[in-house]
Amino acid sequence: MNPPPIQWLPVFYYAAQYKSFRKAAERLCVSPPAVSQHIKSLEAYLGVRLFKRNGPTLTLTDEGKFYYQSIQPMMMHYHSSFNEFDRRFNKRVLRLNTPLFIAQELLIPNYMHFKVIEPNAELRISTGTEYIDFDSNIADAAIRFGHGDWPELNAKLLCKVAVSPICSTNYTSSHIDIQRTLEEQLNNQVILTTDESIKEWRQLFPNIAPKEVVVCDSYFSIIKSAEMGVGIALGIFPAVNNWINNQKLQCLTQQMFEIEAGYWFVYPKQRSDNTLIDAGYKWSSQLFGKLPKLG
Repeated sequence: MNPPPIQWLPVFYYAAQYKSFRKAAERLCVSPPAVSQHIKSLEAYLGVRLFKRNGPTLTLTDEGKFYYQSIQPMMMHYHSSFNEFDRRFNKRVLRLNTPLFIAQELLIPNYMHFKVIEPNAELRISTGTEYIDFDSNIADAAIRFGHGDWPELNAKLLCKVAVSPICSTNYTSSHIDIQRTLEEQLNNQVILTTDESIKEWRQLFPNIAPKEVVVCDSYFSIIKSAEMGVGIALGIFPAVNNWINNQKLQCLTQQMFEIEAGYWFVYPKQRSDNTLIDAGYKWSSQLFGKLPKLG
């Protein structure tokens, strides 16, 4: 017995996914009777019932569940392959996901420079606080802060970083005793973080005893809160160099603490020969390379 005609599979797939002939018809831009006829033909060919019909409600039979699970990887691969083809040969769109702070400080102000590198392509920048799942197909590449150890991705280093405590001038004058050691200065202060456990602080200052911990939703919120005098942030250098040079914030010490993390340009390994991703990396690398030095 040969497999059924392939044109029946998308009809069954969407009917099973939506549990509705009407919704499957809308998805496929055909009429509900056409969907119903295709399903009857498929059931007749296979010799089994795929759906239990109870008025407008559809449920899968055991055979239907098995068949749906069997064709699901093929249909997902079909869609992802088309999306990759469309990105590569038609729309010329690079979708780049990045932390909000990097988007605001670095990428958006230099958007037109990308057009110099790729004049016929469109760049779409999205932001978020979590690592995106590339399987969800919401981005082609991303800028991540971390250690670069993502086995399923190509990771190219954009910038190594160092960290040091920073705050506003007003916060320093009203809360900090500059005669004390740095560790003493940090105790009994308001600490700004995205992690309630202040893990990134304790790795540098194991005995830190903050007066209060303010949890922010992004690093951009941390820096803005520090600028407004809410508390002390852990500055990521050279990303925050402009804030120090423009005297929006100041360092509590000249000491910089080297850490293993950095900013990375990442993308799935199966997209290694994508010229738009290459252009995105080139653009991002140039921008990070032009970050100003302190002072």
